Amino acid sequence: MATISHAYYRIFDEPFEIERAFDADYLLYASAGTFILDIGDRRWILPPQRAALIARGTVIAVRSKGAATASSVLFGDGEFGTPLSACRVFGLSELARQMILYVMRWDAGRDAADGAANAFFRALASAAEELAAEEDETWLPKPQSPGMAVAVDRMLEQLDRDLDFGALAEAARLSERTLSRRFDAELGLSFRDFRHRARMVKAKEMLLAGREPITEIGLACGFESTSSFIKAFRTFAGATPRQYRMGKAG
Repeated sequence: MATISHAYYRIFDEPFEIERAFDADYLLYASAGTFILDIGDRRWILPPQRAALIARGTVIAVRSKGAATASSVLFGDGEFGTPLSACRVFGLSELARQMILYVMRWDAGRDAADGAANAFFRALASAAEELAAEEDETWLPKPQSPGMAVAVDRMLEQLDRDLDFGALAEAARLSERTLSRRFDAELGLSFRDFRHRARMVKAKEMLLAGREPITEIGLACGFESTSSFIKAFRTFAGATPRQYRMGKAG
């Protein structure tokens, strides 16, 4: 029996963790709160400014650290002309966000012959596929051991400052030498390179939110001057912070 496109809307009042594969192509979106998405050795942070388009059969692990709202979509057979990549994460335009929120009225029990719903889901699938074609580089390597997970979480909470590496090692209950080696072994990046990438990912998140001035975003991401932030961001993203913000606002 063919599946039909439908919304999956759920409010999580407490932290949750789910690991599974869906038998439908899946648009994962947190309209409130933040999801943490793991696929293979990669991890994405999904605030309301980002969504993930995930191919059917892909094993994913999704969790939150607090309350969150899932406003996601499972697409029916034939909504996409070609098979999707396993996962593409992209920034959402305001129009795409509103389209996702609009389809939340049609859950799995909807009428399969509802022409308005079918047309809207087709339009959303087309919009999601177009946005996903320009995948945003926002993934981070996933920690493989408990100690590294603690170190990474602690570092991500304090990206606005130069966290003392010794304090980080103490929090992870590892020696500084062991922690340094694990950054290279588990994440494929040195501590400084991982922190820099995490700061750039956070900057993209804040730019997509569209509220804070660029100077404040730079400070929140650990840069002492706006010029150094703009230079680092241009090197990472291929655009200045202002160009990136304007390019994702359409």
